[in-house]
Amino acid sequence: MLGAVLALVVIWFGFAAIRLAGAAADAKDGTRSMQKAKRHTTGSLTNFVESVGAADAPEVREVRKELAAATDSFEAASTAADSPLIAPLKVVPILGRQVRSVSKLSSAAADTTRATSTAFDQLVATAAGKSSTPQDRLATGQRTQQILDELSKQITDVDLGPKDGLVGPLADAYDRFDEQLVALRSSVDRALVGVTGVNQFLTGPSRYLVLASNNAEMRAGSGMYLQAGELSVTQGSFSMSELQPTALMKLRSPGTTLDPDVAALWDWLQPDREWRNINATPRFDQSARMAADMWAASGHEPVDGVLAMDVVGLQQLLQLVGPVQVTDADGTVTTIDADNALHQLLLQQYITAGSSENRRDWLSVVGQAVFSAMNERGYQPTDLLRVLQSSGRGRHLLIWSSDPVEQAGWEALGTSGTLAPDSMLLSVLNRSGNKLDQFIGVDADMTWTSPDDSATGTRRVSVRVTATNTAPDGLPRYVAGPYPGLDVVAGEYQGIVALTVPKAATAPTADGAELFLSGEDGPTRLLGARIDLKLGQSATVTLSFDLPATEPSIVVLPSARVPAINWTADGDSWQDYERHTVELPGG
Repeated sequence: MLGAVLALVVIWFGFAAIRLAGAAADAKDGTRSMQKAKRHTTGSLTNFVESVGAADAPEVREVRKELAAATDSFEAASTAADSPLIAPLKVVPILGRQVRSVSKLSSAAADTTRATSTAFDQLVATAAGKSSTPQDRLATGQRTQQILDELSKQITDVDLGPKDGLVGPLADAYDRFDEQLVALRSSVDRALVGVTGVNQFLTGPSRYLVLASNNAEMRAGSGMYLQAGELSVTQGSFSMSELQPTALMKLRSPGTTLDPDVAALWDWLQPDREWRNINATPRFDQSARMAADMWAASGHEPVDGVLAMDVVGLQQLLQLVGPVQVTDADGTVTTIDADNALHQLLLQQYITAGSSENRRDWLSVVGQAVFSAMNERGYQPTDLLRVLQSSGRGRHLLIWSSDPVEQAGWEALGTSGTLAPDSMLLSVLNRSGNKLDQFIGVDADMTWTSPDDSATGTRRVSVRVTATNTAPDGLPRYVAGPYPGLDVVAGEYQGIVALTVPKAATAPTADGAELFLSGEDGPTRLLGARIDLKLGQSATVTLSFDLPATEPSIVVLPSARVPAINWTADGDSWQDYERHTVELPGG
């Protein structure tokens, strides 16, 4: 009799082991499917929301398939872990804790993937809805916000069960799922914050100061702000005023209070009076605040925020809405599209137009035509979000708001232009009053010493910057100069090589030019040296600093230059269209 009982126990243990093994296999299958789905959404629901395609798009079909497979696998694992065959094991000391954890984790994974899959389908269906009018797009944005809000609530309440006392493999599985769940929550919450801010901006009424910047004449991290006007937004509809040249808007007395770091570095450029020097600092949160103050000081009604857009940003909006037609002062009609926008706005307008005022008006006219087209033409709200983030990543579209909800949205979408303590940004500021930046090639090579080489626990980081003037002969004076009152000749480029470096940087030096700027700039520090390039000339400046060996990386931000800066670092090479992380071994 006892032998029969033991045999039954052995058989029961065998079936229980098989069920648990099946649960483990199902959980692994679910994890693999989730990883595949994540790869197809570029690892971020924020990015996915901006790139949702048609319901029958291959990427959408693939994500749907993998999310469904993950849900089925995790539900099968949960069912196996909760089998009546397994239930008696839950009360066994030590072993019971492991079994209960498997049950909880499987159930949590099933709930999470089910909620994510449902939200995915809802987002796809919402994106496929009507989008022909501003009201349609506003309704789509609001529905997207509701879906993300519901998903956020569902995955916030997920219970993974106890972690203490788990055996190694199960503890590792717990940590992996917890890490993925935290990442998913962060991604969903970031998407929700972004969509919420954009929806509030689009619902309005919102009035933003628009600063049109020109990549042919650069400042720090964006083009010089050459024109200013207002953008009004109400119920999804845009209306942009005619822009006025900032060259004619210089204030007689300070129109804003300078941030102490900005004052220490750039007071000599009078950025509190001279609009074209507001963005000597790459910190858009500061330059936007200054611009809003100066706009009000100029006699205008206060604005809710500031939007700075350059020629590349306009080009990306043209990809969204399609070609627009603009009429020149002599009645000539020109079609501007995504293919010819850079050439037309950076160079051709200066060759074909008359007075300098008319030339600057092209940015205003094209901008007005683009925002008018955004009211009249059909496009998906997710496409607008994609353009906003794509332009923001390259610092071609920067947005700031005094409203905390909208500002949080711009930060979530990456359009706020703020800097972090580990940021590096290379700028070459035009000080020659011409439009030659489009012909100034810039190459940068970053090197560093090993921490072991320094007895003080630091490494020496150096950035070797080479700028080359490739401007051709025969350019119009407005492009090649000389600018009246400056001691330069036609085609000569005078500039400031300005390197924003991490806050922890110390002991700055320059080789090849005098280090005439050095100091804190908010969360970062700034090093600056002058260069002077005549036609065909190159100049090389090496800016160096010490960085604590504990710093693991440097994040190189885009400069918004056209052409982009060519970077190299320890065998890696890239162009600074987007942020790029450089790992520092041993940090």
